[in-house]
Amino acid sequence: MNKASIRHLARYVLSPVLFLTVALIAGIRFQAQTSGFQFIYPPLVSCIVGALATVLLIRCGLFRTTQPDSEDQGVLDGISRLVLISCAYLATVQVFNCVTPERGLLSVFFNIFYLLILLNDLFVVFNPKKLAGALATILGASFLLKYLLLSDLFAPASSWGKYLLQEFVKAGSLGALDQEPFAPATGYLALSAVGLYVVGLYLIAPIVSRTDAVLYKILTHRYPLTPSERIQLLTTVAGFDTAAAPFDGHFRGADPQSDSTELTIKARASLPPA
Repeated sequence: MNKASIRHLARYVLSPVLFLTVALIAGIRFQAQTSGFQFIYPPLVSCIVGALATVLLIRCGLFRTTQPDSEDQGVLDGISRLVLISCAYLATVQVFNCVTPERGLLSVFFNIFYLLILLNDLFVVFNPKKLAGALATILGASFLLKYLLLSDLFAPASSWGKYLLQEFVKAGSLGALDQEPFAPATGYLALSAVGLYVVGLYLIAPIVSRTDAVLYKILTHRYPLTPSERIQLLTTVAGFDTAAAPFDGHFRGADPQSDSTELTIKARASLPPA
């Protein structure tokens, strides 16, 4: 079995299984008193956050497929891609719900943070690998806040000092800062869900060549380029006709026949080190 077949199986077989596993285990909560467990359905705001994250993943090319060789192959790739996107959406909704407090003002703060970050990232050009790393960072930070800081703060008090601290926090926030305590097994399960989700993202992320990496850097750090250099870059990469459709007055004087090698060297020199 060659590398292409292995990658195809990892993308369309292993990744959906990982995402469905995440969607299942991320909704399980173990009760602190009874040691029983329950499945928490995601609220509407988590579905919206998951939809924005999935749109961002699609926009950045994580679900991009190769060009089909035939009509049958194209239909099969389309169905496989649709199943993969559906599984990734379910996992994204549940994993964000997993690292978000279930109620109170903390839940509002977490969800507003997710919405602002994702809405801002919709207008940013992302390298697929770096996007997976950015989502892993957001989920990891949220996991640490919920399952290390907040879970310890609102855990059943074992001393008078901790009891007084909990009552002070509840009274100072008028009951808005509160969290239902769960058993420690919930944290381990949530950590497994976040880890499997990140692994699934890296499995479906396309391989970025050195040429693509340079192009991503040029697009994301295009502001140091002058208007003339930007129009030269468009002419070189996309074959844009400046005489037929100039962008504005600043670009009318650009020479579309300038040396592309010199432009590439200047563009790379303006980029920060990797």
